Amino acid sequence: LEGHTDVVLSATWSPDGRMIASTSADMSLRLWDWTGTPLQILKGHTSGVRSAAWSPDGRTIVSTGEDGTLRLWAVRLDLVTPGTSNLPSTS
Repeated sequence: LEGHTDVVLSATWSPDGRMIASTSADMSLRLWDWTGTPLQILKGHTSGVRSAAWSPDGRTIVSTGEDGTLRLWAVRLDLVTPGTSNLPSTS
């Protein structure tokens, strides 16, 4: 997964296996499709993002930061084509 500007601290698959959430010391949480194509960059922590976990329905992610906070993120499911692993272009 190329895109983070500092060390990756964790990565986890979405419940349906179509996306990956990665966290980094660069203060971001990034979403990727199953091939490693970037989908979304989520920023809000003021320090490194230690870990992330998906809700069972894959619509929400919680992240933990070195800044002592938990953040909830709504996942943009419109970036993923329903029922397939094919994703639309993000450009």
